[in-house]
Amino acid sequence: MTMYDNNILKDIENAEEICIAGHINPDGDAVGSVLALALYLKRLGKTPRVLLESIPARFAFFGGTQLWYNGAYDGLVPDVFFAVDCGDKARLGNAGEVFDRAGLTYCIDHHRTNTGFADVNIINANASSASEIVFELMKKNGFDPEKDSEIAADIYSGIVFDTGGFRHNCTGRRTHEIAGMLVDGGVDTSVIHSRVLFEHTYPQAKLFGIALGNMKHLDGVTYTTLTTAEIEGCGCTSEDLDGIVDYLLNLDISECAVLVTQRSETAAKASVRSKKIPIADIVVSLGGGGHALAAGVTCDGSAAEVAEKIVALIVKEIKHG
Repeated sequence: MTMYDNNILKDIENAEEICIAGHINPDGDAVGSVLALALYLKRLGKTPRVLLESIPARFAFFGGTQLWYNGAYDGLVPDVFFAVDCGDKARLGNAGEVFDRAGLTYCIDHHRTNTGFADVNIINANASSASEIVFELMKKNGFDPEKDSEIAADIYSGIVFDTGGFRHNCTGRRTHEIAGMLVDGGVDTSVIHSRVLFEHTYPQAKLFGIALGNMKHLDGVTYTTLTTAEIEGCGCTSEDLDGIVDYLLNLDISECAVLVTQRSETAAKASVRSKKIPIADIVVSLGGGGHALAAGVTCDGSAAEVAEKIVALIVKEIKHG
């Protein structure tokens, strides 16, 4: 079927219970797209449950946070389940159990590595963000940003986050056209840009300093590691890591950048970014996913061991690719 030709509105109308989830460790696009869709469903007379793992404090100003469901999942059996900004079912975390019980499942996503795990998969790898796709779906079904500034602000916030303020190569003409329509809807662009991209806490600044102190460079790859003790010692969590890997990538000597953080005693997560060299296949080969120039994976080993492995693979690609 064509990208946005589907029975989504009919499926929504026929559903009594609807759940919406994004990926674990939700970022600005996951929060923005999920909450925007939830608010849209509420406007249609539904009472959706948002099953986000958490809503990071920096995104607490987004509209629709009151729809976040913080109860037990074992009693939820939705008629329709929307997985948003999620490349595979495992990325749903605990919400995956609810997904398995749903009568009908949708996946709305923009990751090139998406596995097509739902009954209905609306995947557009050319879109800047899941928020952009949610906008297109809502607009096709009557959404007018000039009549609902709260939803418009959530969509705009999600797009701003995933495009780095319209800087990343995922930003296309349509992205700017949608942004213009959202601005017409009255979104406060200066506040959103400031809070989504630039506002940080004091603990985050301390952690940023440690990450830079641990920084290394090898043949075009700038990388750093953070242990659990370093993260917790600053009073931070995994929600406080945004911006570090992008800062490394913006160094004039960087072709690629890698941030590896310890997530347990036996595993570490790598966030990988690239200016031009496609790195998604490298990450996918290790069990991860993402986009051509922005991807992530969790591997067995310490942060230092995982960093060494991934950096070696990227350097090999740079030299022989």
